[in-house]
Amino acid sequence: MHPLQTTIDQYAAQFDRRRMTILAAHVEEDNGTVLRGRVLDRSQHDALMALLPNVRDELIVLREQPEHGFATVGFGVLDVRWQATRDSELVTEASFGEGLEVLAHDQQWLNVITSDGYLGWVHRNGVVLHEQPSDYRNAATHVITSRWLPLFGLEGEQIGLLPWGIRLKIDEFRDGKAFISTPADVPGWLEADSLTPVDDLAVDHAGIEDMLRAVRQLIGVPYLWGGTTSFGFDCSGLAQAAYRWLGVQLPRDADQQSQIGHVISREEVAAGDLLFWGVLRNIEDYRHERINHVSIALDNEWMIHANQRNWSISLDRIDEVHQQVYQAQGNPGLVVIRRIREEQ
Repeated sequence: MHPLQTTIDQYAAQFDRRRMTILAAHVEEDNGTVLRGRVLDRSQHDALMALLPNVRDELIVLREQPEHGFATVGFGVLDVRWQATRDSELVTEASFGEGLEVLAHDQQWLNVITSDGYLGWVHRNGVVLHEQPSDYRNAATHVITSRWLPLFGLEGEQIGLLPWGIRLKIDEFRDGKAFISTPADVPGWLEADSLTPVDDLAVDHAGIEDMLRAVRQLIGVPYLWGGTTSFGFDCSGLAQAAYRWLGVQLPRDADQQSQIGHVISREEVAAGDLLFWGVLRNIEDYRHERINHVSIALDNEWMIHANQRNWSISLDRIDEVHQQVYQAQGNPGLVVIRRIREEQ
């Protein structure tokens, strides 16, 4: 390893390169000392060059390349993979109308950043490409309230299937139908009685109760690692979707979500609070506590969550899970509780 690589690695260690950024730089000797690789943006480039002032700059800044652009998801659900292949790990999902930032192309695959900042690869067929950031969801007027909702073309043929919680801009209501234009500017319609105005939703006591009633209809939806929609959820995907229903954008993963809102005690737990669960992991020579799960409180006793114990969304008693699932196996269990809603 080149002696200067340690300086690069120490700088890179401050970033979440698995999920949130691209920073892959290395030093080579090639008619002098050369810095090569890929970084996401100019700030990373400049910081590395300041640390290594005497090297030749051949870094690629992805946001300044010709391939950089934007896209809007046209499928109801779009897989986001770790690598540009269908066999790669499903790291998360994007959904209808979601805006993506496109960093690079690899044949029919696009390296993207999702609206919650997550990195991955999506198939070209599932998106509409454009030069400016997507504003499709910014204009949303209504949200889907049913577990899923067929999207029909003007001739009555089904052209899509949209999951619960998707926000849409409704152009017109007529004869029980809600008319929209898709991200590809294809006109279509949905059943109007499965929509509610976004203006009716708020992050207060009433809004939380409405959200939890909506989430209860998802009981039995399969657990899916990386899932973020009513076709299949993982634990943090459900928490994120539940609060997106109210217009709140939470981070993607449970450990990230555990930094949002304010901490409350077990005695204070009420509807809508997020419960974060921890396990112990052996890392080298010491035991390390790691958040591995999140659930949503229904009240002070019960919670709803997407979990691998039942392989679905289910209800459980908070204290039973703490004692019988976590502490019975020597794990900390419930480690932090966060309140997202506004106090009234």
